[in-house]
Amino acid sequence: MLAACSGSVEVDEPAADAPPGELPADCHEALEVSGVTFTVEGATEGVVDPVTAQVPIAGMSFRVLGNATPRTKLFADCRLILSLVKAAPIMKARNIVEVSDLGVYNYRCIGGGTPPDCPNGISQHAFAMAIDLAGFSDGTTFYSVNDDWVIDPDAEETCAAPTVDGKDAFLHELICALKGAGIWNIVLTPNYNADHRNHFHVDLTPDSDFIERRIAVGD
Repeated sequence: MLAACSGSVEVDEPAADAPPGELPADCHEALEVSGVTFTVEGATEGVVDPVTAQVPIAGMSFRVLGNATPRTKLFADCRLILSLVKAAPIMKARNIVEVSDLGVYNYRCIGGGTPPDCPNGISQHAFAMAIDLAGFSDGTTFYSVNDDWVIDPDAEETCAAPTVDGKDAFLHELICALKGAGIWNIVLTPNYNADHRNHFHVDLTPDSDFIERRIAVGD
C-alpha cells in the first residue's frame, strides 16, 4: 500500500525553531499531509506501525554514516518518521541539508539479552522508535558527533553547559533546540556514556522527557 500526497500546498514559513503546524492525529494522514511518500509494511517484530518512507523526508537527506550515497528509503515506525518531518525545519534553519545516521531498527535489548528477556529493558530500536544521529552537513561543513562534541563536565547539564566555539557549540545548540521543541522524548548524547560517544540517540519512549547526563559510576 502506497500513500502519497498529491499536488502541493502553499503554507506560511514556520518560525525557526518551530516544527510543522498542527497535523492530523492519525500518523499516516500526517505523513500524507506533510508530503511524505511511504509504504505500509507487513507485520514486523516489535514494530507497531511499520512503514518505509522515501528519502529525502521533508526535504532532508539521510545517509548511513560512511556510505557513498544517501539513503533512498528509511524503515521505521510511522511515528519516528513523523518526528523526522517535525525536525526538518529546525535543522534547515541551521542550513543542514543532510543527516548521517547509524540506523533505526534493531530488535535487541538494552545492555544485552534477547527480547523479550531483557533485564534492562527493550531498546526503542527494537520498536523502530529510535534513530542514532552521527553527524550533520550543510553541504560544505560536516559536524561530527564523534569528533566535534566536547563532553561536558559532570556537574553541568547538557543544555546549560559552556561549549567550545565552533562545531561543539553548533552541535550543542542544535540538539538542545530539537529537544526543546519536543521532537523526541529522550535524547542521549556523548555525555551519557561511552556507548554514545559517536552519536545522539533520540527516541519516542512514552511518558519520558529528558536529555540525559552521563550515568554515574556504579549505576
